Amino acid sequence: MAEIIDCLRELPETLKLMKDCIAKVNASMTHVSDNSMSISMSSAMSSSESEGEMHFLPGKSVAVSKRSFLHLNRTRMTVFAQELAVLIFSKDTLANSTLTGRNGRGDMTKGQLDVAKVLAITDAVIEEFPGTTVSEVRAALRRKCNNEHFSHKRP
Repeated sequence: MAEIIDCLRELPETLKLMKDCIAKVNASMTHVSDNSMSISMSSAMSSSESEGEMHFLPGKSVAVSKRSFLHLNRTRMTVFAQELAVLIFSKDTLANSTLTGRNGRGDMTKGQLDVAKVLAITDAVIEEFPGTTVSEVRAALRRKCNNEHFSHKRP
């Protein structure tokens, strides 16, 4: 019984530490709007995160949080590419866009993903997984857009 009481006494401090940790994670997460360049993400980040904590993808025009980039799953090319896409584009953007802006019937009814960002993702994936082709990366990104579109449709 005394052990439980001791744990309950420590609970407020533990909760405070957890809240601080969540706040730091939220501050380090970066969301890019559809119309802004990724290079401007540093202005959307908390003041405690410095430029040195950004990872620039090949081409140097797109940057993501270095911590988030280092934590991407590298077991398979497709998983890496899709997780990197979520870092650069929001899930909502992926759900409502395609690589070309055309839907499955060829109509221009969806938004087109930013070409420079798609190229940066492609180059980063090929750099991380040598031997990967551009078409393989684009297929992974296409699947991610489709998956997000269908997951947004569900109630």
